Amino acid sequence: MPGKSHDQEWADRFAVLGDLNRLRLLRLIHREGPISVGDLADRTELKPTTVSHALRVLRVYGTVDTTRDGQSRLYRLTDDTVAALLDHIPATGTDRTKALDTDP
Repeated sequence: MPGKSHDQEWADRFAVLGDLNRLRLLRLIHREGPISVGDLADRTELKPTTVSHALRVLRVYGTVDTTRDGQSRLYRLTDDTVAALLDHIPATGTDRTKALDTDP
């Protein structure tokens, strides 16, 4: 079976970004830099298990990666195209994510 078409790769990328929790996490990771699951959960008011599941999906698609900091794993954005897209999403006062209430 041949590899994925260019269009299918983009459809998959947009599907990953189309989930509200994953998008909120990506925006926070993009603005805050390397950040732990616990900090992401605190900042987004999501359960740590929800954050971990979303991050697992983002890692599979190559959107984020981790580095070790002692016993913690810090997540960082690794997809430059996604980072450029995130730059075009304005911060709003209605976003529950406290870290996103101001422009970078």
